[in-house]
Amino acid sequence: MSTELADIFGSIGREQGYDDIVAEFAPYKEFKSSWRRSGRSVRFQISDYMNGADRDVLEDFATSLYRRLDRGPGRSIYTPRLVSWLMSREFLARNQALYLKRSRNLTLDHRGKVYDLQDAYLSLRDQGLVRDCPDAVFNWTVRRNRMRVGYCSVLMKVIAVSSILDQPNVPSFVSEYVLYHELLHIQDGLRPDRRHHGPEFRDREHIHPRWKESEEWLRRLAAQRA
Repeated sequence: MSTELADIFGSIGREQGYDDIVAEFAPYKEFKSSWRRSGRSVRFQISDYMNGADRDVLEDFATSLYRRLDRGPGRSIYTPRLVSWLMSREFLARNQALYLKRSRNLTLDHRGKVYDLQDAYLSLRDQGLVRDCPDAVFNWTVRRNRMRVGYCSVLMKVIAVSSILDQPNVPSFVSEYVLYHELLHIQDGLRPDRRHHGPEFRDREHIHPRWKESEEWLRRLAAQRA
């Protein structure tokens, strides 16, 4: 248990009227926190990716969680100071390798049996479709998912592309397009108050020269039986 974490949550919690407070780090794969409250007692489990944050960042985070606890889920926990920490090079250096270790559905390799995601990234960059993103890590998935063909962690700058696209009968531009979609999220960074797939995002997504063909391929793959 982190003494500093317990001290911060205890001090702020007592100001909020709680008298029995436990706060400890938990090894969640994703960045998340949870709590259980009973009367004037509350127990927090905080993502251990926050371990190493400055005291003022932890104080911001604790204050935001107590406000959310008392006023409902509509309030964002992401203060400007917290966002700055989560998007920092220090946060990434501390946590990216740990996140990858906890990610069981990743091959931990950008090279597939047919296609190389690093080559796809370089192609996108050379076309001027994405900016240079040296910290991003590209992976094929272990499971061949037809519905969820790509996902990413914006905080950890990790992208996963479904291995269902890593086969010779699927054109290379399809996995490149999925990678492009996820890179747009990585480049946007943490934007807690904006829609992930709003009209502005879709407009940028459609800049990819083969987006229509790619979307049609993805629809056909999703419709196939496993």
